Amino acid sequence: MKELSEPRHLEPHLKESSAMRDFVFGFGDGINTSLGIAAGVGGADVSANIIILAALVGMFTGAKAMAVQNYLAVKTHRQLLTSEIEREKWEIENRPEDERQEIEDIYKAKGFSGKDLEMVVNKSNF
Repeated sequence: MKELSEPRHLEPHLKESSAMRDFVFGFGDGINTSLGIAAGVGGADVSANIIILAALVGMFTGAKAMAVQNYLAVKTHRQLLTSEIEREKWEIENRPEDERQEIEDIYKAKGFSGKDLEMVVNKSNF
């Protein structure tokens, strides 16, 4: 039997916005919108069917709009983070001394000094 030097554990992680979060945001927005529409249209001299229809249309269009906006916001945020990671990788490969200084400055600001600071900076593997 082959021994492993470390335990192997596969744990899936979400990489994008979850559909459930989009649904909750969209549903909440749709409910609030439809209540506003029902209250506004309810003051008019129209039948209950018109009020219900207006509320349902408002709910579904509001929910769709909120879900799409949330999806686009999450996607854009992920793209921004990915571009920042790529820029940092480039800087590590092409400007290692600047990156080493950046790490040192960050940890100095956190209160590290002396041997502790040196250990953290040297751990960075530039």
